[in-house]
Amino acid sequence: MLVELTIALALLTSIGLIVFKGNLDIMAPRQWIIHQNISDAYLTYEEAYAQRISFQQLASNDSPWPIYPQTSNTEVEMGKLPGGIAITATVIRTRIPDSNNLPEYGGSGSTSSNPSEMQTWQMQSHLSYKIGENDYVKSRTTIRTQ
Repeated sequence: MLVELTIALALLTSIGLIVFKGNLDIMAPRQWIIHQNISDAYLTYEEAYAQRISFQQLASNDSPWPIYPQTSNTEVEMGKLPGGIAITATVIRTRIPDSNNLPEYGGSGSTSSNPSEMQTWQMQSHLSYKIGENDYVKSRTTIRTQ
C-alpha cells in the first residue's frame, strides 16, 4: 500500500510540474509583448513631449534635448507588471541642428540662405531597456521648425 501511495504521489507531482512548466511557457511570450507595448506607449509620450515643448525651451541651453554630440540620460519607469514589478528603461535624448540654421543655432547657414532666420531641429529619443538577458533599443525622431 505504501508503494502504491508513493508511486501515485510521484506521478501527481510529475504531472503538476509539467502543467506548471506549460503555464510558464505560455506566459513568457506575453511578458515580452507587455514590455513591447509599454515601451511603444512610452515612446509615444516622448514624441508628444517633443511636439509640445516650447521652441524657446527647446532651443535653450537647458533643453531636455542637448545639442549633439551631447546627450542626456534619464532612468525612467515605463510602467509596472502585474504584481507591482517596475519596468525601467533609460531614455537618451539629443537634438541635431539643420545645416541651414544660422550659426548661433548650430548650423552653417547665412542670412542669404536663410533670410527668415528659421530654425529646424531634429530631436531624437532613444529608449534602452532589458527583457531577461536581451537588450533592446527603440527610438523616435521628431522634426521641429520655427
